[in-house]
Amino acid sequence: MKNLFRNILYQIKNSYRDKSFLFWALLYPIILAFFFYTAFNGMMDIELESINVGIKEDNPIEFILEEIDILKVEKVSDRQIEEKLNNEEIDVFIDKDLNLLVKNSGIKQTLVKEIIDQVKQMVKLNRPMNSYDFSIDYTIAKNQEANPMVIIFYSLIAMVSTYAIYYGIEVVSLTQANLSNIGMRINATPLTKFNFLIAGIIVALLLNLFANGLLLLFIKFALKLDLFNEVKYSTLLILLGNLFGVSLGVLIGVSNKLKANVKMMIGISVTLFLSFLSGMMGPHIKVMLESKFPLLGRINPIAIISGNLYRVNLLDNTRFVNEGVIILALYCIAIIVVSYVFLRRRTYDSI
Repeated sequence: MKNLFRNILYQIKNSYRDKSFLFWALLYPIILAFFFYTAFNGMMDIELESINVGIKEDNPIEFILEEIDILKVEKVSDRQIEEKLNNEEIDVFIDKDLNLLVKNSGIKQTLVKEIIDQVKQMVKLNRPMNSYDFSIDYTIAKNQEANPMVIIFYSLIAMVSTYAIYYGIEVVSLTQANLSNIGMRINATPLTKFNFLIAGIIVALLLNLFANGLLLLFIKFALKLDLFNEVKYSTLLILLGNLFGVSLGVLIGVSNKLKANVKMMIGISVTLFLSFLSGMMGPHIKVMLESKFPLLGRINPIAIISGNLYRVNLLDNTRFVNEGVIILALYCIAIIVVSYVFLRRRTYDSI
């Protein structure tokens, strides 16, 4: 235990002496958040108006939709559906099987989807339609939260939570004799490589959580964006994002003999690609992928984090959180097991 604490202290000092760490881990996310806020500030004050919903005469949930204040229900014939969607006379059309037809994507369509998902859940539970809770408020009385652009900030937070991937790669590099002088010393001494690696993983989690905390404080107090209403689930998702990041970094580090800078490029490419798929480059990408490749959003770890942050904080919907937590935990366990197998096989002919 004493050696573990010594290794933790050493690696913390080593990280804070690295100027590139100070910039990319601490300052870069804050700069990125500031640029996002500057770019989208004009869109953050749009108030949510009534949602125009089209249905047919035989829609089984007509009476439910008419009881929800924010929805303005209009009966539409088959030949009018496409025309009214194209002319934006209705935002969403709901058929009798509770499938949604939309022309555009945004907060209105998302809210209707959440309503329909809850109705479908009641059907699966064989609960009568008249027991539906009409008192649920599907909107939040904060203008900035009623805008799809906050998806970008949740995606940013999700991406930054996985930045521990870089620490994971760096920790492994410090234990490999072919990549660093420290690695040569570790492999030539009785010091256990496993102990050093565990200390590095702990340090990676601590440092990245610290960086996450600074970003969240900046968003809340400097940008004045209150994105978190559900602290418990949000904290759990961010913690799992950090664990996933450092685990994936360790796997990238131990699974090949590439140079450290090449491994870093792989880590950057992975996080950027997953963030792109989660909607960080625009909510329309996320909505498009949800409609065409829904499974992709359910297995993409950054999409799982950002999507659940959005649902639990803006829509007060915790129904998918347990599923997301289980998937992220399984990812972490699987990656750690595979990394350990690679690490045990690592030997050197000479040092």
